[in-house]
Amino acid sequence: MNIYLLQRLRKFFKSVGKKEEKINDIITNLKFKKINKLRSFIDESFTPDKEVDENYKLASVIGFFYNEIKLPILFKVCKSLTTITDKNQIYILTNSITLSQKERIKKNISEKIEIIIIDEPVHDRLLPWYHLNLMKKLYKDKEITHFLYLEDDILFNRSNFNYWINSRKILTKLNLIPGFIRVEVNHKDNEFYAVDFTKENFLKNSPKVKINKNYQFINHKFPYQGMYLYDRELMKEHLEGPSSNPDCGHGAFDTNYIDPKMINLDLMAKANIGLTYINTPNGFFNRMVTLYNLEKKEIDENCQIKHLSNKYTNVKSAYGNIKLKDAIK
Repeated sequence: MNIYLLQRLRKFFKSVGKKEEKINDIITNLKFKKINKLRSFIDESFTPDKEVDENYKLASVIGFFYNEIKLPILFKVCKSLTTITDKNQIYILTNSITLSQKERIKKNISEKIEIIIIDEPVHDRLLPWYHLNLMKKLYKDKEITHFLYLEDDILFNRSNFNYWINSRKILTKLNLIPGFIRVEVNHKDNEFYAVDFTKENFLKNSPKVKINKNYQFINHKFPYQGMYLYDRELMKEHLEGPSSNPDCGHGAFDTNYIDPKMINLDLMAKANIGLTYINTPNGFFNRMVTLYNLEKKEIDENCQIKHLSNKYTNVKSAYGNIKLKDAIK
């Protein structure tokens, strides 16, 4: 069955509201198999945890709608960010808070961390989008090499940063972006669960890039990660392109960018989805790829980021039901 016939079938199934996603997946896999140069990109020296150059300068922005209960988590997030590099400018972007609330935050974070208050956000749920104004200003500082935006409960550490830097050196040639997987601990079995996977992904059906005998990058269908990390090239693409518009993915913005995966994301989630579905290489589901450890037969630990609120896997939810070890099989 060729791609043309499948595309015709897709239109038919779409008209009757059945099986379109499954047909789309088959088409993507067939396109991927035709692009042999993307299936292997050998680099025997690649290791994700190699320590990177200390000269990198990182600008980090945390979106935080003030909540007294969430403060301990915010403090952990901030502390972890300070360990990545000495040249890390960290900003907490928050809503209108009292002087005492601001002092409560400042007392528990590094003096180098700046608190920026948005006095009158248009709506509470739009607060994360204000980070783009700050990123535009920071981008003008050419000494800044990388930009990080994250939700207030994402623990991002030095190992995560090293993995991204080392992986990006390879993936930039393929127009792909190193991705992360949010994980939570289930209190019943004390195992890690992949928060954003609603079903298992299978290696044989996934676009992939083999690096060496130990590692390959997997392109799966659940790329949401609650944050993004970009170098200057990616940040420029994001700020100057459609992904920085809250309507991106919806026909009201541009019919060329209609994407059901983005339409179904809420406003707060779309603030950090960034370039995930923009300029996706042919044969891939999206631009994000996750490192897979071939020796251990599991998602590499360096691309796991802890979701500290732990709010999905320990309650009845559509998310956080897939064990990390079963997320990609």
